[in-house]
Amino acid sequence: MAAVSGFIAYPANPPMVGQTIEAAAKQLRTLALIASFKTWRELDVAGRFIATEVLGGITDSDCFIADVSVLNFNVVYELGFAIGSRKKIVLVRFAGIEDDNKKLSELGIFDTIGWKNYENSSDLVGVIRNVSDLGSIDFSSERINEKAPVYLLDGKFKTDPLVRIVSRVKKAKLFFRSFDPNESQRMSALNAVSNVAQSHGVIVSLLPSEIVDHEYHNLRAAFVAGLAAGMGKHLCFIQFGDEPVPIDYRDIVTVCRHPTQIDEAIAEFAPQVTLAFQGEAPALIAEPRTFLERLHLGASAAENEFQNISEYYVETDAFRRALRGEVRVVLGRKGSGKSALFAHLRNVLRRNRQNIVIDLKPESYKLIKFKEDIFGLLTEGALDHLITAFWEYVLLLEVAHKLLEKDRVVHTRDPSIYEPYRDLSELYDADEFVSEGDFSERMSQLISRIQDDFRSRFGSKVTSLTQAQVTELLYKHDIRELRENICEYLKIKDQVWLIIDNVDKGWQTHGIKRTDLIIIRTLLESTRKIEREFNSRDIFCKSIVCLRNDVYELLVGETPDRGKETKVLLDWTDADSLRELLRRRLIVNDLSSDTDFMQVWRSIAATHVDGEESCQFLIDRSLMRPRELIDCLNHCRGFAINRGHNKIEEEDFRDGIKVHSRDLIQEISYEIRDIWSMVEDIIYMFMDAERTISEEGLQLLFIDFNITEEYWEQVTELLLWYGVLGIFRDNGDPVYIYDLSYDIKLLKTLHGKTKVTVFEINPAFHAGLEI
Repeated sequence: MAAVSGFIAYPANPPMVGQTIEAAAKQLRTLALIASFKTWRELDVAGRFIATEVLGGITDSDCFIADVSVLNFNVVYELGFAIGSRKKIVLVRFAGIEDDNKKLSELGIFDTIGWKNYENSSDLVGVIRNVSDLGSIDFSSERINEKAPVYLLDGKFKTDPLVRIVSRVKKAKLFFRSFDPNESQRMSALNAVSNVAQSHGVIVSLLPSEIVDHEYHNLRAAFVAGLAAGMGKHLCFIQFGDEPVPIDYRDIVTVCRHPTQIDEAIAEFAPQVTLAFQGEAPALIAEPRTFLERLHLGASAAENEFQNISEYYVETDAFRRALRGEVRVVLGRKGSGKSALFAHLRNVLRRNRQNIVIDLKPESYKLIKFKEDIFGLLTEGALDHLITAFWEYVLLLEVAHKLLEKDRVVHTRDPSIYEPYRDLSELYDADEFVSEGDFSERMSQLISRIQDDFRSRFGSKVTSLTQAQVTELLYKHDIRELRENICEYLKIKDQVWLIIDNVDKGWQTHGIKRTDLIIIRTLLESTRKIEREFNSRDIFCKSIVCLRNDVYELLVGETPDRGKETKVLLDWTDADSLRELLRRRLIVNDLSSDTDFMQVWRSIAATHVDGEESCQFLIDRSLMRPRELIDCLNHCRGFAINRGHNKIEEEDFRDGIKVHSRDLIQEISYEIRDIWSMVEDIIYMFMDAERTISEEGLQLLFIDFNITEEYWEQVTELLLWYGVLGIFRDNGDPVYIYDLSYDIKLLKTLHGKTKVTVFEINPAFHAGLEI
């Protein structure tokens, strides 16, 4: 190997890490393989901005070595910068300090890259000398996403500043993709690199220490910001308040203490992205060389594909029933495609410009705050009345807002709607709190106004509200006049659709209370009421609410008239449907629409893995969830591209599936934690186990995992529900919950009728658990 130059970054504390690295650096400089080797302490930074010197040191080196023993902003930012600058990467970790593997694993960035452990300076020298592959992470095949050219790092909780950022970005007409920890709690380094490479601009924020999840969020922010800086992307880096950015990097962030400062930061950022569209920014990404490099599978989260998901959406029976207006509730597990159905349904309905499509994604964070501040001060009857009226008011205001937005220009050219438009506009603008921003911001302002009015009128005493009091508290408009004006205006339109998603996003099932279910029940009741009102006036109106099926099951248990809502289950049970999903995403890469799946699959992938057909091999390890299938294939493709392969070979499949399996273990562990935190890490019980296990063997594992006998049945049901375990039929075929249309009662019945119960651990977890 030719002599290389290196730069190493490490945390200032604990001192033992720095002392060990500095000693190793001295030894490395004596070796012929190292042309020069610097640490950040050796830089001449007197009187100059230290970050400039550090980033310059990285730029001037061939490889970048980062110690991730203790995670901090500086090292993570510098790692992102080095990757974005196409430097060769080596991650190391000092084995002599307290194990921080759980944090590394939950964050997700570093374990997808991998690191080497060392115990002393000589050990570290050996680790660096013996690194056989110093290749950089290859993102040369990524193309700018022209439909969504901005990448945004979202937060777990949609606080007012985060809502403000999203609202301003939408107002600037910048379409964006995002990382949302409510959708995927671990950030894959490869996915982050890919998303930043596809962007003209990147928006990240830093959260103050009082916000839950601030530590993980800010580390993600440091990594994404470093990537953007290394790739030369336009970066909007916002900090709320005076902390937590280190003094070394204080000049790269915009400190915002007031909402107007957020507006100013986005206002400065937006023209930079627009200029990049016009060719002002230099091309930074090389032309892809092979079809595999050019291949774009789209994002696995529909929230990042709203602009082009209709290009490859698979219109299942569930979608067609929703489009025909036959169902009011769409149910599915996380990753099953509820948001994709939401997006495609919206896109299809909008093709008729005379349709009024109200597509809403209420932020659960705001609803939770509303609940915490007011719900406990109302009797249940008053609560039902208030929240039903609240939802009806919100939905009517959104219909009015959509009509005014849609005909803002048209009414000036059409005398027949000029006066109705002006009347509706004057009525709508009567409440200053609802006329500005996007839906999240309008709802946030409305909730804040209601909360303030409630406290000023009723204080903190438990209250039973009369209808007149509800009217006075909620409405700044004459609700009857608003309803009448909307109905009259809608007579010149075709159809009205209310499509609602995300109302239960981020809810934890074990923490759901009766008041939470009231939010859902009253939403459904208010949409039903609006449908009846509009339909009685010969206005076509349909509503659809997308919900997690576990939340809906709890709702049904609390609802007397259980059969009232028409529903459809979105969860996938057919492998051929998943193949068609992949085919649609593959053929948008300049292939004929009638291209056979196997024809295009064989052009990008080896036909078999360990004797199994390669596509079925992936499907069997996806839990029958579209998002997991796409993520898994993207991992495999990433390995193939980085190794210079023209197609995904067997070794790429194995390594990609191993990374994805680890991600999946984390994701399902989080889902289990939401149900029952006591057994959050139950999947790890199967580490190094056999792939099949008897009921007695399972019980022995429970004992080893300190689960008492009283919980065995509940834990077994939980593992069956999430597809971690399947049950062998008497004919020897394993059956998972998705093979029985996600009916846990059928699976439990099969369990009871099987002569000798033998479980199979789902192949999706084999690689991650080293089974």
